Amino acid sequence: MAETEAPERLRQWCAETLGEELVAIRRLTGGNSNETNLLETSAGQRVLRRPPAAAISPSAHSMEREFRILSALAGTAVPVPRPLALCTDPQVVGAPFLVMDFVDGVSLLDVLPEGYPPGADSVRAVGEALVDALAALHAAPWREIGLADFGKPDGFLERQVSRWRGQYDRYQVREIPAFEQVADWLAASTPATSAPGILHGDFHLDNCIVSRTPPARVLAIVDWEMATIGDPLLDLGLMLAFWGTDRPERPGFPRIQGVSRVAGAPSRQELADRYARASGRSVEHLPYYLALAFWKLAAIVEGAYAQLLGGQQDTDYARNLEHDVPALLEEAAGFAGLR
Repeated sequence: MAETEAPERLRQWCAETLGEELVAIRRLTGGNSNETNLLETSAGQRVLRRPPAAAISPSAHSMEREFRILSALAGTAVPVPRPLALCTDPQVVGAPFLVMDFVDGVSLLDVLPEGYPPGADSVRAVGEALVDALAALHAAPWREIGLADFGKPDGFLERQVSRWRGQYDRYQVREIPAFEQVADWLAASTPATSAPGILHGDFHLDNCIVSRTPPARVLAIVDWEMATIGDPLLDLGLMLAFWGTDRPERPGFPRIQGVSRVAGAPSRQELADRYARASGRSVEHLPYYLALAFWKLAAIVEGAYAQLLGGQQDTDYARNLEHDVPALLEEAAGFAGLR
């Protein structure tokens, strides 16, 4: 979206809360994830996050929760943007919002940054940086940094199938047999929950800001709207499910981590082993977490497809879900050994 003049109420809020003059605001992202905007102020660039206009589940877009976890992680070994302020008054921009530091890096999809040599060596370096950042997150002392009541880790895995099956049932608009097939397998195959930790909930390259030039580093993990305390191996499952050349020719969400789909890129198992060494956690049940990650994602985003059919939104993202959701579920069935 083109840069626009800043609304007067937001200008006043920035002056009173940040002590900065707001010059302009520009939309960076939108859709069903929290909306991200770039602020130009007298002190430089800031980022404003607010809920989307068409939220599948409003409770999943709490600015207070996102601000709280960013504040808790600031100053730890986990790379996050520094949170600056939270506004709970919906009159300022039409919804509660938070403002945080701008991190100068890139969010990767299917193309390496210009500063990286093309090829598998660069992809390996990026993948290893991604795993190392994830291991640092999962090692964070969540109780000590004030997140003891941030989630309900007891019985976390056992609740997943019933929780997300219930949400899917509320807006189901078509029959996808693989959904129930994978759900039944997950319910019958649940391993013992890994030691609880901070779960990002949507961890992949697109939700990380990476250095523009080598050496590859994750400068910040962003988009914390799904974060909780639970079994952190679900983060590893989602990241690795999107990784590498083993995906179908036309997978669901093909651009997410599309950069990893090159000959010679590290395998899922190589990255899982690196994570195990860094975190001390077992990856014995990795296929379960791969299947759960894609099944859960399909259950969540099918809500946007229901909104499309109901006339509540009309975006390329929502239209592509006609293919993406069944594709994710077929991959989940493959991870479960059902295909």
